Amino acid sequence: MPTITLRYQQVTEAGFAATVSIDGQTQYPVTLADPFTEQQERELEFYFEQWIRFPFDNQVIAQRAGASVQTYGESLFEQIFADRRAYADYTQSCSSGISQLQIEIEGDSPDFQALHWEALKDPKHPTPLATEAIFTRKRFRSGGTTVLDRDPSPVINLLVVTARPDEEADVGYRTISRPLIEAIH
Repeated sequence: MPTITLRYQQVTEAGFAATVSIDGQTQYPVTLADPFTEQQERELEFYFEQWIRFPFDNQVIAQRAGASVQTYGESLFEQIFADRRAYADYTQSCSSGISQLQIEIEGDSPDFQALHWEALKDPKHPTPLATEAIFTRKRFRSGGTTVLDRDPSPVINLLVVTARPDEEADVGYRTISRPLIEAIH
Protein backbone atom coordinates (compact mmCIF):
# COMPACT_ATOMS: atom_id res chain seq x y z
CA MET A 1 0.00 0.00 0.00
CA PRO A 2 1.72 3.24 -1.12
CA THR A 3 2.06 5.84 1.63
CA ILE A 4 2.12 9.56 0.92
CA THR A 5 3.63 11.44 3.85
CA LEU A 6 3.20 15.17 4.24
CA ARG A 7 5.59 16.28 7.00
CA TYR A 8 5.46 19.70 8.67
CA GLN A 9 8.82 21.49 8.90
CA GLN A 10 8.19 25.04 10.13
CA VAL A 11 6.02 28.14 9.94
CA THR A 12 6.94 30.60 7.17
CA GLU A 13 5.68 34.04 6.15
CA ALA A 14 3.58 32.38 3.44
CA GLY A 15 2.21 29.67 5.72
CA PHE A 16 4.09 26.43 6.25
CA ALA A 17 7.19 24.69 4.97
CA ALA A 18 6.72 20.95 4.64
CA THR A 19 7.92 17.97 2.66
CA VAL A 20 6.01 15.35 0.74
CA SER A 21 7.34 11.86 0.10
CA ILE A 22 5.94 8.61 -1.18
CA ASP A 23 6.94 5.40 0.57
CA GLY A 24 9.72 7.24 2.40
CA GLN A 25 11.64 7.87 -0.80
CA THR A 26 12.58 11.29 -2.20
CA GLN A 27 11.33 14.19 -0.09
CA TYR A 28 10.06 17.12 -2.10
CA PRO A 29 9.89 20.55 -0.46
CA VAL A 30 6.40 22.04 -0.23
CA THR A 31 5.24 25.54 0.66
CA LEU A 32 1.67 25.57 1.91
CA ALA A 33 -0.68 28.44 2.60
CA ASP A 34 -4.24 28.23 3.86
CA PRO A 35 -6.26 28.30 0.62
CA PHE A 36 -9.02 30.40 2.17
CA THR A 37 -9.41 33.87 3.60
CA GLU A 38 -10.80 34.44 7.09
CA GLN A 39 -14.26 35.12 5.57
CA GLN A 40 -14.22 31.84 3.63
CA GLU A 41 -13.09 29.99 6.77
CA ARG A 42 -16.03 31.50 8.67
CA GLU A 43 -18.41 30.29 5.94
CA LEU A 44 -16.98 26.78 6.23
CA GLU A 45 -17.36 26.95 10.00
CA PHE A 46 -20.98 28.03 9.54
CA TYR A 47 -21.57 25.23 7.03
CA PHE A 48 -20.12 22.42 9.15
CA GLU A 49 -21.06 23.60 12.63
CA GLN A 50 -24.19 25.75 12.43
CA TRP A 51 -26.08 25.13 9.19
CA ILE A 52 -26.21 21.42 9.87
CA ARG A 53 -28.25 22.14 13.01
CA PHE A 54 -30.97 23.86 11.02
CA PRO A 55 -30.41 23.24 7.29
CA PHE A 56 -33.36 25.33 6.13
CA ASP A 57 -31.82 28.74 6.78
CA ASN A 58 -29.10 30.62 4.85
CA GLN A 59 -29.24 28.29 1.84
CA VAL A 60 -27.14 30.59 -0.37
CA ILE A 61 -24.25 30.77 2.09
CA ALA A 62 -24.48 27.03 2.72
CA GLN A 63 -24.40 26.20 -1.00
CA ARG A 64 -21.44 28.53 -1.57
CA ALA A 65 -19.56 27.06 1.40
CA GLY A 66 -20.37 23.49 0.38
CA ALA A 67 -19.13 24.09 -3.16
CA SER A 68 -15.99 25.78 -1.84
CA VAL A 69 -14.81 22.56 -0.18
CA GLN A 70 -13.78 21.26 -3.63
CA THR A 71 -11.90 24.48 -4.40
CA TYR A 72 -10.12 24.26 -1.05
CA GLY A 73 -9.13 20.62 -1.58
CA GLU A 74 -7.86 21.19 -5.11
CA SER A 75 -5.83 24.20 -3.98
CA LEU A 76 -4.17 22.11 -1.25
CA PHE A 77 -3.47 19.35 -3.78
CA GLU A 78 -1.90 21.75 -6.27
CA GLN A 79 0.33 23.25 -3.57
CA ILE A 80 1.49 19.82 -2.41
CA PHE A 81 2.18 18.44 -5.88
CA ALA A 82 3.44 21.63 -7.55
CA ASP A 83 6.77 19.87 -8.22
CA ARG A 84 6.31 17.78 -11.37
CA ARG A 85 8.47 14.98 -9.99
CA ALA A 86 6.32 14.77 -6.85
CA TYR A 87 3.20 14.69 -9.01
CA ALA A 88 4.72 11.93 -11.18
CA ASP A 89 5.43 9.89 -8.04
CA TYR A 90 1.85 10.53 -6.88
CA THR A 91 0.32 9.33 -10.17
CA GLN A 92 2.51 6.23 -10.10
CA SER A 93 1.40 5.48 -6.52
CA CYS A 94 -2.23 5.70 -7.71
CA SER A 95 -1.72 3.05 -10.39
CA SER A 96 -3.53 0.43 -8.31
CA GLY A 97 -6.27 2.86 -7.29
CA ILE A 98 -6.76 5.62 -4.76
CA SER A 99 -8.33 3.12 -2.37
CA GLN A 100 -4.86 1.58 -2.04
CA LEU A 101 -3.29 4.85 -0.82
CA GLN A 102 -2.45 5.78 2.73
CA ILE A 103 -1.97 9.50 3.36
CA GLU A 104 -0.14 10.60 6.51
CA ILE A 105 -0.17 14.16 7.81
CA GLU A 106 2.71 14.53 10.28
CA GLY A 107 3.63 17.44 12.49
CA ASP A 108 3.30 19.05 15.87
CA SER A 109 1.87 22.40 14.74
CA PRO A 110 -1.83 22.76 15.63
CA ASP A 111 -2.23 25.31 12.81
CA PHE A 112 -0.78 22.87 10.28
CA GLN A 113 -3.02 20.09 11.57
CA ALA A 114 -5.99 22.49 11.47
CA LEU A 115 -5.91 22.72 7.67
CA HIS A 116 -8.86 20.82 6.21
CA TRP A 117 -6.86 17.82 5.01
CA GLU A 118 -9.99 15.73 4.50
CA ALA A 119 -10.89 18.08 1.64
CA LEU A 120 -7.65 17.22 -0.25
CA LYS A 121 -8.75 16.52 -3.82
CA ASP A 122 -7.02 15.57 -7.05
CA PRO A 123 -8.63 17.79 -9.74
CA LYS A 124 -8.66 14.75 -12.05
CA HIS A 125 -10.60 12.65 -9.53
CA PRO A 126 -14.33 13.20 -8.86
CA THR A 127 -14.19 13.01 -5.05
CA PRO A 128 -11.83 14.06 -2.24
CA LEU A 129 -9.07 11.56 -1.55
CA ALA A 130 -10.37 10.99 1.99
CA THR A 131 -13.44 9.24 0.57
CA GLU A 132 -11.25 6.38 -0.67
CA ALA A 133 -7.74 6.60 0.77
CA ILE A 134 -6.77 6.01 4.38
CA PHE A 135 -5.92 9.27 6.15
CA THR A 136 -3.78 9.34 9.28
CA ARG A 137 -2.75 12.36 11.32
CA LYS A 138 0.37 12.04 13.42
CA ARG A 139 1.48 14.44 16.11
CA PHE A 140 4.96 14.09 17.48
CA ARG A 141 5.47 13.79 21.20
CA SER A 142 8.66 13.54 23.17
CA GLY A 143 7.98 9.82 23.64
CA GLY A 144 7.78 9.13 19.90
CA THR A 145 4.95 8.27 17.56
CA THR A 146 2.51 5.41 17.97
CA VAL A 147 1.50 3.85 14.67
CA LEU A 148 -1.77 1.96 14.46
CA ASP A 149 -2.26 -0.67 11.77
CA ARG A 150 -5.64 -0.37 10.08
CA ASP A 151 -7.08 -2.57 7.41
CA PRO A 152 -8.40 -0.65 4.39
CA SER A 153 -12.17 -0.58 4.11
CA PRO A 154 -14.38 0.46 1.17
CA VAL A 155 -17.14 1.44 3.63
CA ILE A 156 -17.43 4.62 5.67
CA ASN A 157 -19.50 4.07 8.77
CA LEU A 158 -21.28 7.22 9.86
CA LEU A 159 -23.05 7.60 13.17
CA VAL A 160 -25.52 10.49 13.31
CA VAL A 161 -26.47 11.55 16.82
CA THR A 162 -29.35 14.00 17.14
CA ALA A 163 -29.43 15.60 20.58
CA ARG A 164 -32.93 16.26 21.91
CA PRO A 165 -32.53 17.63 25.45
CA ASP A 166 -36.13 18.90 25.62
CA GLU A 167 -37.51 15.60 24.33
CA GLU A 168 -40.98 16.17 22.90
CA ALA A 169 -40.58 19.98 22.84
CA ASP A 170 -37.63 19.69 20.44
CA VAL A 171 -37.73 19.65 16.66
CA GLY A 172 -38.36 16.11 15.40
CA TYR A 173 -35.11 14.24 14.85
CA ARG A 174 -36.09 13.39 11.28
CA THR A 175 -36.42 17.11 10.52
CA ILE A 176 -32.67 17.38 11.02
CA SER A 177 -31.45 13.90 10.12
CA ARG A 178 -33.33 13.34 6.86
CA PRO A 179 -31.90 16.43 5.02
CA LEU A 180 -28.44 15.51 6.30
CA ILE A 181 -28.67 11.96 4.97
CA GLU A 182 -30.11 13.21 1.66
CA ALA A 183 -27.25 15.72 1.35
CA ILE A 184 -24.68 12.95 1.87
CA HIS A 185 -26.16 10.76 -0.85
